[in-house]
Amino acid sequence: MYVQWSKELETGVPFVDSDHKILINLLNQANDCIHQNEETFILGSVLDALTEYTDFHFRREEKMMAMSGYTALDAHRASHADLSGQVSSIYRDFQANPAAIHAEDVRDFLNSWLIGHIKGDDFAYRDLCVGHAAAHAAHAVSFLGDADTPRLDWSDIRIMLVDDNPNFRKLVQTILKAIGVRHLELVDSCDKAAALLAKRPADVVLCDWVMEGMPGEEFVAYVDRMELPSRVIMLTGYSKAVLRERVRGLKVFDYVEKPVRARELLETIARAALTVRLD
Repeated sequence: MYVQWSKELETGVPFVDSDHKILINLLNQANDCIHQNEETFILGSVLDALTEYTDFHFRREEKMMAMSGYTALDAHRASHADLSGQVSSIYRDFQANPAAIHAEDVRDFLNSWLIGHIKGDDFAYRDLCVGHAAAHAAHAVSFLGDADTPRLDWSDIRIMLVDDNPNFRKLVQTILKAIGVRHLELVDSCDKAAALLAKRPADVVLCDWVMEGMPGEEFVAYVDRMELPSRVIMLTGYSKAVLRERVRGLKVFDYVEKPVRARELLETIARAALTVRLD
C-alpha cells in the first residue's frame, strides 16, 4: 500500500519529479492516518493538502506542456481532470462523513495516478520538455498564486512547529519543505520549545493550543516575557472566535483551525514572517 520513490518514476523534469515525491509522501501519510485511526482533524489536514497540491502540480505541469507546444495537451489535461476529480471526491466524502473514507480509496487513487499517469502520460512528454525553457517558467509558478500573499524568500525563514502529534508534524514538514522552507524545527512539547527558543529564536512559531505539560496559553506568555522576536500562530481544534476570547490580552499573531488548510496555513505564516522582517 505504500510507495517508495525510485528512478523508474523520474521524468527528468526537476520540478515535476519534486512534485511527484511530495504527492507520494502525502498519499502515504493519508494511509498512515487511516491505519492508525488518527483523529479526524489530522486526516482532514492531509487530504486538504493532497487536494490542493494535486491541483497546483497539474496547473503548472499543464503550463509547461502548453509553452513547449506539446500536441497531446488536451488529452493530458483530461487525464488531470479525472485524477483531480478522484482525490476531490475522496476529500468531499471525508468532509461529509469521516468514517466513510477507506484506505482502499487512497490506495486505488495512488495506483492509478502512479502507474497510469506518471509512467504513461507523463513519460510521453519528457523528451520534449526535459531541458526546455518552459520547464523553468512553469517551476516559477507559486503555490500561493499572485493574490495578496507577500512574496518571501521561504528558504530564509526560521520556523518552529510545536505539536505532540507525530503525524501532524510530518504533514506540516511536508507542506513547508514543498514551498522551500529550509530552517524548520519540530518539537513535541512547549517545555522543549521554550528552552530551544531561549537559545535560538525562530521567526514564526506554530503551536498547538492543547498540549501536555506547559499549555499553549502559558507558552505564549513565556515568549512574550522573553521579548523574543518570534510571532506565535496558535493551531487549534476550537473555533478562532472561541480561542480569541480565551487568550484575550496575550500576544498571539493569528490562529489556524484544525483541520488545517495548506493555503491558509502558508498565507498566515507569510504574513507573520513579513512583520518580523519589517521590525
